[in-house]
Amino acid sequence: MPKALLFDLDGTLSNTDAVHFPNWIEVLRPYGVEVTRELYEEKLSGRVDRGAVEDVLPDLSEGEIDELLQREELRARQRSSEIGPLPGLRGLIEAGRRRGLPLALVTNSTEEDAGEILQPLGLHGVFDPVVYPQDGEDSKPAALPYEQALESLGLSAEEVVAFEDSVTGAQSAVKAGIPTVGITSGHSPEDLLEAGVSIVIGDFIDPALYDFLGWE
Repeated sequence: MPKALLFDLDGTLSNTDAVHFPNWIEVLRPYGVEVTRELYEEKLSGRVDRGAVEDVLPDLSEGEIDELLQREELRARQRSSEIGPLPGLRGLIEAGRRRGLPLALVTNSTEEDAGEILQPLGLHGVFDPVVYPQDGEDSKPAALPYEQALESLGLSAEEVVAFEDSVTGAQSAVKAGIPTVGITSGHSPEDLLEAGVSIVIGDFIDPALYDFLGWE
């Protein structure tokens, strides 16, 4: 049984893809970019936004990228109150607390953006430690964010379980050697399994999750 649970934020605690996907469609349309589901999953979902924009629109200046990201973030914050936690999340958190397990958050979102999501979910202050993105190559899919969480917890990779919904996030946790649960809120089971997750579930109600954790 795990000694700690490590969670991603976007798409894992709640289906924020339902907010971000249409946002990116609107924000990138004036630049002549058609945001299909395939492009979103491959280039945008689960990534640090600046790097994602640079991949999709490599000719934009720094100032233009900042302006584009501000528009997307504003829309996301306005819509964040419309989404709730994924089914079963609160029950899983309470079950973890009853067992005395630390609950960590490992996210590519900024501290400000994370607060905008956690507050309406009623999860502000629930997670400790919280690992926010580092610069450039040190963010997901690099292993460093999860390695930092392990260091803060004083635990080895084999002693924890991570929850991720994106391919980049799953790759980050798997590279750190952590058994990882893939949440299919935004990516296919096949993509997540290819990224190395141990099990895929649709939400936190799935009985297979509790079997995987060794909880009755």
